[in-house]
Amino acid sequence: MNIALIGYGKMGIQVEEIVHSSGDLISVIFDSRHPFDPHELEDTAVCIDFSVPGVALENMRLAAESGVNIVQGTTGWYDNLDEVKKWFSNSALFYAQNFSVGMNIFYRIVKKAAELADGAPDYDPYMVEHHNHDKVDCPSGTALRIGGILLDTIGRKIQIQTDPTGGVDLGNLHIASIRAGNVPASHTVGFESDADTIELRHVSKTRKGFALGALKAAHWLQGRKGVFTMDDMNL
Repeated sequence: MNIALIGYGKMGIQVEEIVHSSGDLISVIFDSRHPFDPHELEDTAVCIDFSVPGVALENMRLAAESGVNIVQGTTGWYDNLDEVKKWFSNSALFYAQNFSVGMNIFYRIVKKAAELADGAPDYDPYMVEHHNHDKVDCPSGTALRIGGILLDTIGRKIQIQTDPTGGVDLGNLHIASIRAGNVPASHTVGFESDADTIELRHVSKTRKGFALGALKAAHWLQGRKGVFTMDDMNL
């Protein structure tokens, strides 16, 4: 399968390595010096985009207009999701806050823990996410996905709060963000009580898991039309 890579950083490099080792072919690589151009997609079955939020939206629009499938690993554009869904009637979009199979298992573990915490009001949920210093969006898309699971499940939590200045309202879920070093990602969900603390943690050791998941999604999209997420694909 011929794949166009849209990558401006470490994830783009990792995806390129995975594609080469898989037996697939890279038809073209777009980066900051060679911006995405749909006229160069003639021999391309799918695009894999790990760029930046500022261009991801336009990349998806151009791919849709060209009838080319796209796997979108960039976050920070979800406020436009309803509009984006209208574009993909003749091709397919697969997007995810996190393509790691392990993280998608973690989502399910957090869901079960939140169900138990919903019946235990003495346990106050919180979250801490740590990414490398180059990470653009804050909180991360993965953190917001996990936060959404907690809000949907724990009735006493109404909204996410990222700035603790002045204290954190008991009806809010506090998400703390750290940007330092070169770690791929770490997400911790905790439940704090006067008696003890419960913590669940997922740590990405390398970016390889994200790249493998994105390539799996690229193959899965073949022959499909519409908009899909990791919930649609068997892990």
